[in-house]
Amino acid sequence: MKTISCVRGVVPALFIAATVLAFASGAQSQSEVDVQKAIAILTDTSKSIQNRINAARNLAVFGQDSNSAAQALMGVLASDPNSAVRSASALALGSAAFPSASPIQALIQALSSDSSPEVRRAAVQGLDVIGVDSSDALQALQSAAQNDPDPGVRQAAQAVYNRFTSNN
Repeated sequence: MKTISCVRGVVPALFIAATVLAFASGAQSQSEVDVQKAIAILTDTSKSIQNRINAARNLAVFGQDSNSAAQALMGVLASDPNSAVRSASALALGSAAFPSASPIQALIQALSSDSSPEVRRAAVQGLDVIGVDSSDALQALQSAAQNDPDPGVRQAAQAVYNRFTSNN
């Protein structure tokens, strides 16, 4: 019986990993319809938190060229009631490398003002992944490194700030 319950946990995990790998490698092409479905799940607060987090992750993978995906992620990051969903949105914005500067500003805003340390750390990670060293991003990172009430956020912000400034 333990083997069966173990297999039940492994098979979904392998399926998810294979699906993400297929999306990342371009093996499957996602349409705007799929992006809209992920947006609908992400923005529907009646959906489970895990489904909404997965939708944010999916948008990072197959919504990169979609302005509507970027807008949905930024909206959720700015105002969703759940910090885990906001965090997933921050990470998705950082990892998707959307073409406009708006996601960077959304991450800076979250770093500067979100009430959740989890979200502020995710914003730092998003900025780190983007690799942007704009003066606004550097200022926000420096401020967080010096003033954030959470030591984990301060440490993460200082590390990213140091990486950005040592490359100049």
